[in-house]
Amino acid sequence: MDKNTFLAIILSVVVISVGFVIQTTYFMPEEDITTVSENSSEQISEVVEESDSQAIVLDTTEDAEEKLEEVAFEMGDENYVSKTVEAETDKFIVTFNTEGGIITSLKLKEHMKGLHPVDMIQPGDSELGSFGISLGDNTESYLKEAYDYKHESGTDTYSFIRNYRVKLSDGNVSDPFQIKKSYTFFPDQYMFELRVELINSVNSAIPLNFNGKSYTLFAGPQIGPSFEKLDGRNEFRKYYSLSGDKREEHKLKKGVEESAEQIKWAAIVGKYFTMIGIPGSGTSNIIWSNSPRDGLNEASEMFFARSATKSSRVEDVYRFYVGPKNNSNLTQYNISSENPFGFSDMYLDKAVDSSSWLGWLEFILKFFMETFYKLIPNYGVAIILLTILIKVVFFPITHKSYESTSKMQSIQPKLKEIQTKYKNDPNKLNKETAALYKSEGVNPMGGCLPLLIQMPIFFALYGLLNKYFDLRGAVFIPGWITDLSAPESILNFGNFTLPILGWNDLRLLPILYLGTQLLMSKFTQAPSGGGGQSAMQTKMLTLGMPIMFFFILYDMPSGLLIYWTFSNILTAAQQAYISQRNKRKA
Repeated sequence: MDKNTFLAIILSVVVISVGFVIQTTYFMPEEDITTVSENSSEQISEVVEESDSQAIVLDTTEDAEEKLEEVAFEMGDENYVSKTVEAETDKFIVTFNTEGGIITSLKLKEHMKGLHPVDMIQPGDSELGSFGISLGDNTESYLKEAYDYKHESGTDTYSFIRNYRVKLSDGNVSDPFQIKKSYTFFPDQYMFELRVELINSVNSAIPLNFNGKSYTLFAGPQIGPSFEKLDGRNEFRKYYSLSGDKREEHKLKKGVEESAEQIKWAAIVGKYFTMIGIPGSGTSNIIWSNSPRDGLNEASEMFFARSATKSSRVEDVYRFYVGPKNNSNLTQYNISSENPFGFSDMYLDKAVDSSSWLGWLEFILKFFMETFYKLIPNYGVAIILLTILIKVVFFPITHKSYESTSKMQSIQPKLKEIQTKYKNDPNKLNKETAALYKSEGVNPMGGCLPLLIQMPIFFALYGLLNKYFDLRGAVFIPGWITDLSAPESILNFGNFTLPILGWNDLRLLPILYLGTQLLMSKFTQAPSGGGGQSAMQTKMLTLGMPIMFFFILYDMPSGLLIYWTFSNILTAAQQAYISQRNKRKA
């Protein structure tokens, strides 16, 4: 190992180590991310009624509920019409169904999947819709009776009302009580309000204890956009909650996870979109589930259970953010003056993932990429300009490596002489070859140095390009690279899948990457003058690594391949220039 290679390794370690310090000081998320197991059993013993913008203490004990008579219910006598109602707001196209007063479609007007708006409600083959209510816990059936629909002209509030009666244990039936669900949408907001009211028709308290809960609000059964499978890379679902200022990830190992913490919000998080629920003040526990539903191999659901109570009136206000997972929309709820709800320090932006060890580098790369985009509004061009900037920054180190590689070409006659002289003595051949390298100050592995230096950049850029929202649907070359966050395709195989590889498309960018990587290797990796193991190592690095990375990168985002391919072209051009210059000097 020569001093340049050693220096590169030391610098890589220093860069990453300094990065940890920078990230801890300036860029580290404020929360400690905790993974909650399915056996979490911590209990909070009292319910604290607070304002809607504050945390809710969840009550998982049954002391209060045991004092209440458990009751059943029956429908009122009304016969309302079942129908769908469509409404349009600044951000949404909403489809309601009066059966249960649910939302069956919630389309984002500004975000497309193909030719159609992203629909954030994916019911599968079920007729559940979202934001249904069951009287009782999450095991009870949802109320599917038709509700009376009301909409006051000139407002964005849509209400659904129906009467029910409580059936007491002594056989008596209460006066009618009303369930009212009111959805209110706000200008230029992906967050809306859902107000749930249970109101007795006479001013007397009635027990609202249906199987241990007053009611449970359901959000699901799957968030959009639609997908073929959750592969963990192109699309995924994660389940988060925020307790204080700490984000917790809930691993649904048994399909269901129940929260028993003091929380501000609960979320279902996809790659680019999310649904975040801020519970009402009476919420006692929240349950996440990914158990299958009709037409959905994996659902993504949240249940907000309301504590059992005895009252003449129950009113809870829920807020749901349903939209893009980007900081520009989510951070407004940290400052009360920037959102119509008066929220502060809600930290919804903690639903956005960041790299735990290279987040600081992602932040820097993102800053420069956004700066270049402001100059030329094409993210493909911005990535190319970012590649040039990276090459300039690392030029002093890579230049020395390329100079060493160029020298390798000039000592080929001496190497061949040694090979001829010691062809029958492999040990002596390797010793003399190593001595020649040392005396000439060259490193046969020098071509690996640029790749070594690029690795932290590569991983940081991969993390950035794989989740940077603005790259979703960003076009570089119309008709070919139409989404920098996804793999490109020049030919789709239809229903045919290549055996073993599992490929459904022919992609051009990985082929271009392989070609430029081999071209770069030709210039940066001089032939080994030794035999045996040394020659085999050189050959493996020259041919094996590009081929290996071809398969690794085949289904990677287009933006990442543009970076690496263009970086290879610049490297090959730089090395070709150095080689020609040294030949002229000779």
